[in-house]
Amino acid sequence: MKRSVTVNVNEEKLSAIEMYLEQKSTTLAAELDKYIEQLYSKVVPQNVRNFIDMKSMK
Repeated sequence: MKRSVTVNVNEEKLSAIEMYLEQKSTTLAAELDKYIEQLYSKVVPQNVRNFIDMKSMK
């Protein structure tokens, strides 16, 4: 199951981020997905990640 997260960001900063990400042929969503995976790997212990992986294989 996936959940959504809402973040409040200054509109001008968000526009600048989106503009420069577009120049790099990527999107904010793609970059946030990568960061979430990095954060997950950094914060959640390996044994817990293994358990979650096993649960999701069912």
